Amino acid sequence: MRLDSNFFHNKNSVDLAKDLLWKVITKITSNWVISWIINEVEAYREDDEASHTFWWRKSQRNEVMFREAWHLYVYFTYGMYYCMNIVSEKSGYGAAVLIRSVIPYKWEELMIKNRKWQWKDIKELSNWPAKVCLAFDITKKDNWINLLEDNSIIFLEDVWYKVHKINVSKRIGISKWVEKEWRFWF
Repeated sequence: MRLDSNFFHNKNSVDLAKDLLWKVITKITSNWVISWIINEVEAYREDDEASHTFWWRKSQRNEVMFREAWHLYVYFTYGMYYCMNIVSEKSGYGAAVLIRSVIPYKWEELMIKNRKWQWKDIKELSNWPAKVCLAFDITKKDNWINLLEDNSIIFLEDVWYKVHKINVSKRIGISKWVEKEWRFWF
């Protein structure tokens, strides 16, 4: 079942991050419908020094983070990789949840092709933010996608599985607000 705005209603970024675990992201391409299960996320908010919106900084790059939840925020990092986030709070508040890792759910073959993957450990196919974007061909063209629009090529689904144990830790790869335990995975 596709998720609607009720899924996002009255949740802050940290709570939404936990609720996104075991949700399915589906992308429709011209030839395939590919899906993956979210298994690791990190929350970022505008009052967080590690966030792109800290001190309410709005730029062309992060403007979508100030939209209402359920939009995609895709940014380019280290001059070579994309990272995908789901905007996570009300309009005007800059926040998003970084999708750190996913588990292939449907059409793993296309993900392998997109990554130009040489059969190694399949657990490493999409276990890092940049690998997620490579495996699902997520680029800047997907920035601003509204996950709730009826004709959206990317959307969220529920498979009605409740995560019973959520692991919590500090976020990875940041130098500010490192003490915040806003990384979640199963």
